[in-house]
Amino acid sequence: MNEFVQMASSSARSIQNDINRILHNQVKIDLTKRTIPENNIHEALINISNELANSYLQVILDLQRTDRISWAGTAHEIRELLATLLRELAPNDEVCKQEWFVQEPDTSGPTQKQRVKYIVQINKSGSKEKKVIEQVDYLDERIATIVRSTYNRASNAAHRFKPKQEVIRILKYFEAFALDLLNL
Repeated sequence: MNEFVQMASSSARSIQNDINRILHNQVKIDLTKRTIPENNIHEALINISNELANSYLQVILDLQRTDRISWAGTAHEIRELLATLLRELAPNDEVCKQEWFVQEPDTSGPTQKQRVKYIVQINKSGSKEKKVIEQVDYLDERIATIVRSTYNRASNAAHRFKPKQEVIRILKYFEAFALDLLNL
């Protein structure tokens, strides 16, 4: 066995042992040694769902590790975090009630773009001025495109085993538009 395979096998055994000890309550995870960046995203996610907040926290903790061999799982986590956030903030029945909603071909519910449009409209619902509404429509489309692109990028990173730097970029994109989606 070459050195890389030995190192990977050793790391995998170590992780499996840690998981077994955690599952059998032999070890408590000390999250005080790891921190999340100061922002409101984690708190906003807690207000929506503990699962979403935990998913975001898991991504942050994963990226703080230096012993990971693959980042595919972390990229998957970001992709699922994004998809779940959109479903939570823009439930099917609410999006489908909108006068602008049209079922897209080959879909069984609202698209991610339609969900983003709904979320942004709800967040900006107090605005009545025509110029502002026109700008919001334009921005809605841009944000929806960025969200979909980020989802696709995370999917690509997960399936093509991209490096840590790509996963960090994807997280930064997620955090940038999460501020709008969460109305922060």
